[in-house]
Amino acid sequence: MIFLILLSALFLRIVNLNQSLWLDEAINVIYAQSSDFWWFITKYPIGDFHPPGWFALLWVWEYVFGSSEIAVRLPSVFLGVATVWITYLLGKELFNRKVGLFAALLLAVAPLHVYYSQEARMYALAAFSVTLSFYFLNRLIFKKKWAGIGFMISIGLILYSDYLAYLVIPAQFVYLILQKKITRKTLSFFLVPFLTILPWLFIFPTQLKTGVNTAFNLPGWSNVVGGTFNELMLIPIKTFFGRVSLQDKNLYAIISVLVAFIYAIILISGVRKVDQSTKLLIVWIGIPVISAFLISFFVPVLSYFRMIFILPAVYLFLAKGIDNFPKKLAIPSFLIICLISILSLEAYYLNPVFQREDWRGAINFISKNLNKESVVVFENNEIPAPARYYASNLSNFKAGLLPDLEETLINKRRIFLFEYLVDVYDPERKLEDRIKRVGFTETKVYDFQGVGFVKLYTKF
Repeated sequence: MIFLILLSALFLRIVNLNQSLWLDEAINVIYAQSSDFWWFITKYPIGDFHPPGWFALLWVWEYVFGSSEIAVRLPSVFLGVATVWITYLLGKELFNRKVGLFAALLLAVAPLHVYYSQEARMYALAAFSVTLSFYFLNRLIFKKKWAGIGFMISIGLILYSDYLAYLVIPAQFVYLILQKKITRKTLSFFLVPFLTILPWLFIFPTQLKTGVNTAFNLPGWSNVVGGTFNELMLIPIKTFFGRVSLQDKNLYAIISVLVAFIYAIILISGVRKVDQSTKLLIVWIGIPVISAFLISFFVPVLSYFRMIFILPAVYLFLAKGIDNFPKKLAIPSFLIICLISILSLEAYYLNPVFQREDWRGAINFISKNLNKESVVVFENNEIPAPARYYASNLSNFKAGLLPDLEETLINKRRIFLFEYLVDVYDPERKLEDRIKRVGFTETKVYDFQGVGFVKLYTKF
């Protein structure tokens, strides 16, 4: 049965895998292509506020398998499927085989987990590492063979995957305290992995300084990287529906409340008896979410997608709740959750609005309409990575926030202006004023999914 679930998980994560790369994916891929391994894992992460583990994996993988959209996303696909498998193993050990199977199937079709198992970023690695660590933590308490080594390896993977995932480590300490299992030996299992991350501490201060400077110089960036109350409310909603939403916000709110009510009933059933296994799931979910929420009052780190490492615990909770129901309620409850997830997945697969930024379509369209008198300008101080990834010729592409723009425009008659991230880099629209001052008039506007508006300016 678990084999069929894993095959289903793999299939669902391969569908639509060749979507256009979006900004963060393309930045990773472009720099991995153009950099040597050592620079990519020590210098590049300074501007991309994450530990070096994912970058090391991506560089090696890209070197071996290439940099196509499918190739660079396959590591996340495999990590996503592996997370489904570990969730099954953990559910079987915490509760019983049926709970493990229920949880694995629910995670296999979970729309948010599917989405980020298709992304060439570190979030699937973080979710896998965290799930693996709780699996070995549980085995550690029962003194299972190789549990200590497995736990140390999984903690090391967390430390090298994503900073926000670090929040599960205090949760694991709390769980060990609750179980009265804090000993010198268990503490050593935390200490050894931390020793492996010590060399990174020479780089981290520079990375932190760069992140703080970015937040200070680009205040609009905090709206992109994460907020507080709104993001906290999005965690359960996005767990239900993934990236899918409705244009009618009132209808979306009503449906969300109804679905939340159903999920809440099942979760309450799951906590009817707070035993040792239930405590593990509570600290796994509660402590990281509360901690990230509090930190976000000072540093904007709380984003629902950065919390996907709690999804296995959520679905284990739901599976336990379903198992606690009488048989006449258990199957309908399970099918309702599956139906919500499958409908959300269908909307994601079929509707480009819920997919990634269509840089491929935008750059292909613009490239076909370029001539010697045309120039492509971006609201940025550099040409965005997706444009560099998809454009075969960058000679007519310019960063609009550089001081020499007017010189570039002297002999041009058409400008394609990308407004992508304009609210972050140019909220006062100064670039548009510069373009108009040298005699250009806005004549047409194109709209590309996720990329936003591309304005055509013409000089008559």
